[in-house]
Amino acid sequence: MEIKRGYLYIIDFNPQIKTKPGKLRPGLVLQSDLVTEAGYPSTLVIPTTTKVVEEPGILRLHLKKGEAGLKHDSDLLLGQIIAVANESFRHILGLLPDHLMGEVNHRTRIILGLE
Repeated sequence: MEIKRGYLYIIDFNPQIKTKPGKLRPGLVLQSDLVTEAGYPSTLVIPTTTKVVEEPGILRLHLKKGEAGLKHDSDLLLGQIIAVANESFRHILGLLPDHLMGEVNHRTRIILGLE
């Protein structure tokens, strides 16, 4: 399966350990395509949750049902960036719209102290 930055995929996050999300759930590829194309065996992703919160602050970004192929309203868990084995990817959902990917980029830079 081709893995591309900015797309949501169904990913197997099992097993759940402490704050690490478990189960099959959508995740957004954050990693540069250059790293993936170089053959690196894992990919940096941002998991989602359907347990949305009203005032999430900077650590979550709300995605509406239908965006990038989502079946439910969801929050991207920006504070839980994780590397997953490429074998964990099950199937592609869709491309995140540019305006939302721009917000992901902005918030990720702030969270990582790059701004």
